[in-house]
Amino acid sequence: MLRKNRASRSPTPVIAAFAFVALGCGGVPDESARLGDTPGLVAGAGGTAPSPGGAGGSSAVNPLGRARCQSPSGVSGSPKTTQQALDLLNALPKPTGVACFLESLDRPLTVYASSSAFSAQPALSPQSPRLFLKQGDLWLSVVIDGDSSFLIEFGEEIPAEQPRSVKGELELPIAQPVAPSAPYDRVRYGQGTVCGLCHYDERAEDGRSAVNAFSSIAFRPRADTRVAIDSLKSAAATCDWQTEPHRCEMLAAVFDGGAVEEVPFPETMSTFF
Repeated sequence: MLRKNRASRSPTPVIAAFAFVALGCGGVPDESARLGDTPGLVAGAGGTAPSPGGAGGSSAVNPLGRARCQSPSGVSGSPKTTQQALDLLNALPKPTGVACFLESLDRPLTVYASSSAFSAQPALSPQSPRLFLKQGDLWLSVVIDGDSSFLIEFGEEIPAEQPRSVKGELELPIAQPVAPSAPYDRVRYGQGTVCGLCHYDERAEDGRSAVNAFSSIAFRPRADTRVAIDSLKSAAATCDWQTEPHRCEMLAAVFDGGAVEEVPFPETMSTFF
């Protein structure tokens, strides 16, 4: 499985050619971002749980001892661009993990779930799938469990006869605000990005506010990888917080804050194969 540490190495074209698919382009985070090594987390009897006083909002405390995150006053919980999503991330209490970000999004959430493992941000299983959240022209993708659950991928759609998207990625948790170019810097590779190895026709988006932004063809998941939203709602309601604390936290982040609705991908988007 491909690991990305952009400070020290870049993926080889052969490996990456089979890895970077769907709207964004992802990878497996460094070992330091695994749950047991995450800042603000402490080991507990039921697994590894967020320490009290970590990132959180003012709502009820979950079974792991962390209050549910909420979008701060004056910051939109419905980001429609990558920059707006960064504004929300930067405004949330630190350290900020993926679950906290998901909790802070306004409801209803519009989501498509896929079990596809053919990605550098692969689903762990149909029970812990990859979720695509649609916010206007912005598609955010996260994974419910496993190594890739510490990543957020951004795909800002550019409507066209063959849709394109401006792609980026962040590894969480973050302990301090990130720069506007951070999601694009992380996926840089050569004169473009790692995403362009599979999402062809890559081009620089000079009109973007951040440097290093590139767009390329957007893909949608294959229909046979679809995971029903109702099955995930049931999984969230019955999840065992003692044995699967991280997975339960991620499911609760999506489903415990209000309505979640399934959203289809545009038919004009091709599948990768």
